[in-house]
Amino acid sequence: RDDRSLAEVFRMSRARNLLAPLTRRVGTWAVPKRFSSVVAPTPAEEELYAGGLLTGFRKSYCGPLPPSYQIDPALLKLPPTKVTTLSNGMRVATETTPGHSVSVGVFINSGSRYETEDSNGSAHFLEHMFFKGSKNKSQAELETATENMGCRLNAYTSREQTVYYANVLKEDVGEALNTLSEMLLNSNFDPQAIEREKRTILQEMEEVEKVHEEVVFDNLHFTAYQTSPLGRTILGTEQNIKEMTRDRIVNYIQANYVASRMVIVAAGNVQHEEFANMVDKAFSACPTAPAGPSVVTDILPAHFTGSDIRVRDDDAPFAHVATAWETVELTHADSPATMVMQAMLGSFDQSLHGAVHSGSNMISVLAGDNEREYPLAQSAMTFNTQYSDTGLFGVYYVAELDNIYECHWAVMREFQDLCHGASDEAVELAKKQLKATIVGQLDSNLSQVCEDIGRQMLNYGRRMSLAEMFARIDAVDAPTVRRVATDLFNDKCVAVSAKGNISTLPDYNWIRRHTWSLRY
Repeated sequence: RDDRSLAEVFRMSRARNLLAPLTRRVGTWAVPKRFSSVVAPTPAEEELYAGGLLTGFRKSYCGPLPPSYQIDPALLKLPPTKVTTLSNGMRVATETTPGHSVSVGVFINSGSRYETEDSNGSAHFLEHMFFKGSKNKSQAELETATENMGCRLNAYTSREQTVYYANVLKEDVGEALNTLSEMLLNSNFDPQAIEREKRTILQEMEEVEKVHEEVVFDNLHFTAYQTSPLGRTILGTEQNIKEMTRDRIVNYIQANYVASRMVIVAAGNVQHEEFANMVDKAFSACPTAPAGPSVVTDILPAHFTGSDIRVRDDDAPFAHVATAWETVELTHADSPATMVMQAMLGSFDQSLHGAVHSGSNMISVLAGDNEREYPLAQSAMTFNTQYSDTGLFGVYYVAELDNIYECHWAVMREFQDLCHGASDEAVELAKKQLKATIVGQLDSNLSQVCEDIGRQMLNYGRRMSLAEMFARIDAVDAPTVRRVATDLFNDKCVAVSAKGNISTLPDYNWIRRHTWSLRY
């Protein structure tokens, strides 16, 4: 004991409690991942693809399952995903299903996050240029070959991945691979074609600026990840597009389009060994190591910044608002819990008349189950965007000026309910909805299966079986949801992006204040 008064001791204790979150936050700036994880080390490849009930499954991913847990026998009858690593380091993955068509995809661990500030926009620009002719075939010849196969050839670029895919008949798989390899390995990048494509992309940028949702989410990334390449737009800046050169494009290819960062996937009526041999032949010339001045040896960690960005237009008919918290990376042990929480919060638009009876209290209130018995929002969407070391979890809604305050109140209150009041019934309902959504997507078409395989191969290094995925989801219970929600949302900084008629949107301090509540 000492002579300090009880009041002084209380003040010092309270000061330590107030400073503790700041101290913890400062301590995380030096590490690439903010959230701790208990995920088990990656097993050996022979263990992952040896088969079994839960191939590669580790309890540390999802928590304990009850001893009585039973795997649905139908899940065990699904076709396995076979994987082969070629001599150059490229991976080949297939899932064989009956039918007459095959979806072929080239998945590359490369996107706008691998660009520098000066080269921002190169990944997306490159996606356009691959369709403009190669050293061996002109643009017309490539288009004719694609048309003759009846092939649907397309591509997209994200912040961490670039994908090229083709849907063809099973007898044209080899020709589709040859076309993809010709585009990716032998494109000539004619300077005149580059100049023409600049105009096309600048027009595309103008069109994107008219899409409110695109602008809001680009701005959300910009304000949330202010010091990271993750905050840059995928399309790049107008100045970078105007200054794009052949050398800049070639440098980006040499730095990122290497065999070890590529996965070739086929889903449909295809034999794995035969397909792997075709890939080995078609992509034998793929570089095995990055080269050139654009090589990014280490990705800068994405530090989340609590902040807001507002583009006010009082003449706009609606407000478009996104509020996001930092969430865990895709491979984190708590990732299944965030998927369940996304299903719990739900989404709707005014075309869904039954949304007022939604299992999500937030959605039912926004859809019209409120004191005014009138819809507060035109639409609302819960998003859970996850990357390799971070993510954004939140709600995007569209509302009229007079309803913004009530909409935001409903959103913030729902996140507090996740932290303190998630019930067993709500969690079980969300798990069923989530599993139905996953199955529905995979059953819809082969392109979804192909994309699921490729994305998981890049993120996990393997493709999880549906039995394992369902086991992870089933292991999430109400206490898990409350724990994860508290870790992520309770008294945590948020990023806000708003556009349109937003004069009644509460200020940042009000929003930050409503990330916690006093509970006695």
